[in-house]
Amino acid sequence: MDIEYNASVMNKVQLDTAVRYRLKKIYIPYDLFYRNELMLDDIDKIHHGSDTDVYISLPQIIRKKDNDYLERLKSFLLLGKADGVLIRNLEELGFINSLSKDLEKQFISINGRIDGYTSLFIEADQPLYCANRNALRFMNEYCDKVTAPAELSIHELKELEDRDLIIVIYGRALLMVSANCVRKTADKCDPNDKSGFDFIWSLKDRKNMESLVVTNCTHCYNEIYNSVVTSLHKSMWDLIKAGFHEFRIDLTNESAESIGELLDYYLIDHRSGRYPFDEYTAAHISKGVL
Repeated sequence: MDIEYNASVMNKVQLDTAVRYRLKKIYIPYDLFYRNELMLDDIDKIHHGSDTDVYISLPQIIRKKDNDYLERLKSFLLLGKADGVLIRNLEELGFINSLSKDLEKQFISINGRIDGYTSLFIEADQPLYCANRNALRFMNEYCDKVTAPAELSIHELKELEDRDLIIVIYGRALLMVSANCVRKTADKCDPNDKSGFDFIWSLKDRKNMESLVVTNCTHCYNEIYNSVVTSLHKSMWDLIKAGFHEFRIDLTNESAESIGELLDYYLIDHRSGRYPFDEYTAAHISKGVL
């Protein structure tokens, strides 16, 4: 089976770099479209310029005040531009499933026939935790793909008996989603600022280790990430030999240059090339958490 590489981006600079590579999927936050940082034409350009599928990643948290966001998301998805969505919680799963009939009717109205209709693909991200076969079996009833938990070792991943799991091969581990905002604590929150742009901050602990903080001002929460990037490049061939074939690269604050080096390594010369970064952790891939 062919090895697939995907990338999840957080901003347009990362997207512009990622689209230059032959990725199977690119995950783009709907927030970028909601804030008009990206337009529908940007999806068309990706589809016309490559075989890459475009998946829309949804927020970590959805609240009652997000009604306008959800209505606009519904209209966006009904246009049929996206190939799939990446959900982060069960509320989003329920919302996407509620659109299934509308999506089908929209397809028929555009194409005049049902032949060839493909429903919107749904993928579950790591926060929808599937650490055992029962949880995975339940999630597979509602989702087309599931992202493997970061805490499991290779042996534990094999025990799940699902080789279609998505493995995050590179990315910062999400430690916490918090409504306590570092931007507000620093007295930098502007209630009149309706742009909703994300800001990058850091929290320094007693050992002078800095955890990355992304303040999501569209939905008013913070994402706190591990101070060191998780990279499973040394275990990649063990994962491939075990039967896993779909790997995702999650980008956070990487520069265009760093992204280029990273994607060059995985998509071009990972067999003989030198891994481009010195600081990383292999997390739990060898030992698990127990």
